[in-house]
Amino acid sequence: MHRIFKLCGSPSDDYWLKSRLSHSTVFRPPHHYRRCVADTFKDYPSTAVKLIETLLSVEPAHRGSAAAALKSEVW
Repeated sequence: MHRIFKLCGSPSDDYWLKSRLSHSTVFRPPHHYRRCVADTFKDYPSTAVKLIETLLSVEPAHRGSAAAALKSEVW
């Protein structure tokens, strides 16, 4: 989980309040991480970076689906 939050950023406080996971505080990172997907994949085409950012979204409502990924501009 630490690596995911380090790359994708820490979920918002709202996310943790709405979370219905039992023991969710165990997963909450001790530090706030900023999202650095674009910096990490800066040598990739911008369309690929947008797709990666969508697929790695921490917030489920913003996360893309496999079907949407197949229809993206990257292919």
